Amino acid sequence: MTSTDSVDQGDYFANHARARQFPWTLYHQPLERDLAKFLRQVSAEHPTGEVLVVGCGLLHEIDAAPSGLVFHVADIDERAVAAVLARDDVRIRSGTVVPPEEPIDRSLAATKRFAGIYAKEVVEHVHGWPAWLAGLRRALIPSGRLWLSTPNYGEPWLPAIESTVLELVARKSGFSRKDLHPTRFSRRSLTRGLRAAGFEQVEVRPTPTRLALTSWARAPR
Repeated sequence: MTSTDSVDQGDYFANHARARQFPWTLYHQPLERDLAKFLRQVSAEHPTGEVLVVGCGLLHEIDAAPSGLVFHVADIDERAVAAVLARDDVRIRSGTVVPPEEPIDRSLAATKRFAGIYAKEVVEHVHGWPAWLAGLRRALIPSGRLWLSTPNYGEPWLPAIESTVLELVARKSGFSRKDLHPTRFSRRSLTRGLRAAGFEQVEVRPTPTRLALTSWARAPR
């Protein structure tokens, strides 16, 4: 899921394709490895479980997902949902365009619950993130698992890179990164936020490069 500001900035598909190009892989590869581990864990507990992808982007990570899982995708950008559905992958069961900021359980069928939910690089775009996180919890089955990633603003490395190198790259593409992430988390603030939203077994860790955070949590039993 991209922010409403960034949807119109630059080439949408080119920006997503960069995730697998050097030097962008230094940021994204650790996320994809941790996400693959998360999906294996969900599959071990629910071999044919249903997984909700919030902010699906181009769904690169499905290539490494266990074969038994099935996926439902949601994004605020209809281009992303259309591109994912166009893959004609039988594991992708549905796609929904959702309003920005709205808790996900309000956008989907009220009775629908998932064994796992993940949102890669989404929560930093959400202004009303406490209610948004609570919506993710409500959309999980009892003890269902959540995975989130977000930039790491609790250490100086990412802000320094964003304000220099990445800002120059963005301006060459016709936009600025200054307002790209309205919500900025540290390891401590994300941990507190997930616990306040009702999640249990919360673990938030920086990636090896210290540029991003990955978080695992579970809904109550």
